[in-house]
Amino acid sequence: MDLYQKLTYFKGEVRFISSGIFNSKFSIVENGAIIKVKNSLHIKMIENQFTIFPDSFGLMAPINAVKTITGKVPRSYLYEATAQEYITTRNLFY
Repeated sequence: MDLYQKLTYFKGEVRFISSGIFNSKFSIVENGAIIKVKNSLHIKMIENQFTIFPDSFGLMAPINAVKTITGKVPRSYLYEATAQEYITTRNLFY
């Protein structure tokens, strides 16, 4: 994998709905769409991962780890970044 090749990511404000063994569900703040995201690949952009989540928070994940349940992912939530940027972001929050 080329760490500097641009890839598409989901990145934006969400609200937590539920969590399962493999996936978590979120609603998109901008339009209320419901998405399911692989737990192993998403980044909850909050300081403390082990407390009650805030009402809304930033979420980042490779777009192929995101499944739309209802509605649509807004174009503004599609983010071009390198794998290196994703890894750097992940390291900031874990």
